Order: sequence, then C-alpha cells, then structure tokens
Amino acid sequence: MRQVGRRQVRHSDFSEEYAGRQITISLADGKTLSGVLLESRRYWVKLRTSNGTVYINKAFMISVVPNAQ
Repeated sequence: MRQVGRRQVRHSDFSEEYAGRQITISLADGKTLSGVLLESRRYWVKLRTSNGTVYINKAFMISVVPNAQ
C-alpha cells in the first residue's frame, strides 16, 4: 500500500482476479506459459506449470488469458 493524501491506496493490476485459475501468459520474447496462477505480487507472479513452479517478472508479460475450464 502507498499513501495518497490522507488515504492508503492498494496497488492492483487485476492479477489477483485469476488466482487459482488455469491461465496462459504470453511473454515479451514470444514464448507462452500455461499453468495455474498460485500467487501474484507487485512485480512477479508464481505459476504452477507441468514442469514445476515458475516465477515470472511482470515487466516481461505481454498478456494473460484465462483458459476454458
């Protein structure tokens, strides 16, 4: 959280909306990753893929798309 005037403002980029859901992330280098979003922080996300757990810096993410369930 950060202070704006007299009130505190929580950072939100809507990534918490996909917590626990199957998603596909497109990266800046053209690769895509699919998995379950485990956690999202201000600068990174934690994704469980078929190859294990991956931490991704949000600066390299181009898009996040929820997969059909």
